[in-house]
Amino acid sequence: MKQTFNYCEPVIASTASKIDVEAFDRSVELFNGQSYHEALLTLLDYISPDLRKQYGNPEQTRFSIPHGSIVVNLDIADGQLTITAPFLALPEKGRIPLLRQVAGLNINVLDLPCIAMENDKLFFRYNCSLTLTHPAKIYDIFYDICTTGDCYDDEFVSKFGAQRICEPQVTPYDTATVDRIYDNLQRLCSECLDGVKFFEAERMFGYCWNLLSTTFYQIFYFASPQGELLNMLDKSIREIDRNDIPQAEIIARGKENILKFHALTREQLAASLYFVGTFVSDRRRSNLKNIQDNFEEAFDNITSYLETGDGRACCTVAINKFYQMYYYNNVQDDVNEVVAKALRNSSGKSWDEAAPILHDAMRMIMEDELDDDEPVEIPFANMDMQAVQEAAQAMQAQMQQAMQGLNMEEYMKNMMAMFGGRKEDENK
Repeated sequence: MKQTFNYCEPVIASTASKIDVEAFDRSVELFNGQSYHEALLTLLDYISPDLRKQYGNPEQTRFSIPHGSIVVNLDIADGQLTITAPFLALPEKGRIPLLRQVAGLNINVLDLPCIAMENDKLFFRYNCSLTLTHPAKIYDIFYDICTTGDCYDDEFVSKFGAQRICEPQVTPYDTATVDRIYDNLQRLCSECLDGVKFFEAERMFGYCWNLLSTTFYQIFYFASPQGELLNMLDKSIREIDRNDIPQAEIIARGKENILKFHALTREQLAASLYFVGTFVSDRRRSNLKNIQDNFEEAFDNITSYLETGDGRACCTVAINKFYQMYYYNNVQDDVNEVVAKALRNSSGKSWDEAAPILHDAMRMIMEDELDDDEPVEIPFANMDMQAVQEAAQAMQAQMQQAMQGLNMEEYMKNMMAMFGGRKEDENK
């Protein structure tokens, strides 16, 4: 493998969060001043300025906000806040295994809300006095309901035959976009498997891990998938970041997962490619300071690699870190412009040609040199505007040591420290 990863243009050019930090501060002030109803309304403004107008009643006491295949309902009455969200209807057969899984979610995943059953239907529920609706607490409840519903609805439908109570309102990708993603996925998986084979033959297992990890992140970046494909990616990334099993097994499982993506038919892929409305994103809003803190060790390493002429190590570390950022965060536009331009300009170049391009992009972020007067090409600028708007809404509130000659256990520990591996520990 003698050149950098090929770049694939993303379906959605900007994933910048709509979150208004100042609105959250106002919400807390209102709550502390015992203006509990107004504090809740301002919390919705924090998530997105359009929510109250689009999904609330004239009295602003009832809201029905769609999120994927569920609808989060808020009712404010008699000094109480009640939050409900229809989840799934139980199947005719095989209910017991499904209910065991639901019980596990209530015990191990959900904090304050819970999943309750009513007339053979499952609902997320939470109720409390308005005096107990601190904005941070209520936001966490929204987050738990939305992320749990997103993560498990497709799995429970396919595995246990559960039925959706609410069908998601989706806009499928057009045929040309699906074809482009399918072709890129096929090429990317083939290149990944060829690269892993090359590095395994050279016993460069650190590069194998990095190549697999980067490929999973890159699929998420350019395809912006939903449904089963997103679940497959999340599972693959969790497995590649494990440190409780032998490193050889981690790499073997990574290759198996790449083969699963490679084997997807165009029709199977298309089923997970669509725009859908979201309430609370499972990706965190980025900010420059947290990105800089997260990049600090990687930047020191790639600077050292560049200075010593190790272009391959410089590129692989920088590219992995950039794509990881997109997986864990809704990335702000100024950082996105710098990184996307560098990934595009370094695509398919030799390691030595690409290394200074990627290093300079990370340097600009670390030194806060994000003003760039050169116009940035926005992919799909001519796409139907309705689809563009729905895509933007769908992603509203929606990313080391030397690579060879190291003991694998020591290497993976260093990689875990550098690259992270848990969403909740990433930029917030």
